[in-house]
Amino acid sequence: MNETAARHPNRFLADLTQAMRSTAETARQATIDQCQDDAKAYTEKLHARTDDEAASLRKAAEADVSAIRDWSKAEMERIRVETEQRISRRRELLEQELQEYNSAIEREIEQVQGRVASFETEVASFFEQLLQEADPTVFASMAAQMPDPPSFEDADRGSVKPDLRERREQIMRSAPVGETRMPAAKPSGNGSGSLPAVDTTELIGGSPSTPAKAAVVESTQVVVVGLVSVASIATFKRQLGRLPGVKNVGVSSGPDGEFIFTVGHGDDVSLSSLVPTLPNFQARITSETDGVLNVSAHDPEAEG
Repeated sequence: MNETAARHPNRFLADLTQAMRSTAETARQATIDQCQDDAKAYTEKLHARTDDEAASLRKAAEADVSAIRDWSKAEMERIRVETEQRISRRRELLEQELQEYNSAIEREIEQVQGRVASFETEVASFFEQLLQEADPTVFASMAAQMPDPPSFEDADRGSVKPDLRERREQIMRSAPVGETRMPAAKPSGNGSGSLPAVDTTELIGGSPSTPAKAAVVESTQVVVVGLVSVASIATFKRQLGRLPGVKNVGVSSGPDGEFIFTVGHGDDVSLSSLVPTLPNFQARITSETDGVLNVSAHDPEAEG
């Protein structure tokens, strides 16, 4: 009796364990099946949503492509208009440049004619004095002092005035002020971006016209005492003509044995500072008045 009572509970536990295992296996399979069903349903949902999202992305891309084409057309039109405007302004500027150049040429021609007239007057005065001299020695000495003709050199006129040059640079600038740029697309329902209005700002520049400064030529009489030889007079004249800023030099004899050198020079030339630098003559400024410079010089030829 005792042995039978002891075995019955063990059998019950074994059967209970077996039933629990069977139930657990059934639950495990049911859980796996449920997971697979849920995963399948979610995958089908993802496929359906992917198709919708792909369609939305394609629609947004097409809208952006259309916006880019519209921007490109507007930009090409802006460039065409800008090109025509800049060409027109450059041609207008050319007319002003030609007018300025022709005016400069006319002014220079007038200056040349004035210098020729001045030289003719100087030569006439020189020969009037020369032909009155009867002494052959004095005549030869005076003849050696015949005025040299003025030299004519190309003036640095410049192609255009500063304000015209500035306008040209603005017209030819490679990056126009009115340039438009393609913006980034702004997030929206269809993914398209808005385009800016085309800016066709003109580039007409230039400051108020500034008159070109004409070269000013002044004349100074350098009255020199101490020169006696024809060679020294000619050398002194030649050295004067080589001074910086000196345009031309003429020479004539004075009533008291002095020699008068008429020097044409720029308005920024200081003859009182330059004449003492002439080599070998030991030139010294004795006095200076308006347009007249009195100089005492040593004749190097008189040393012998």
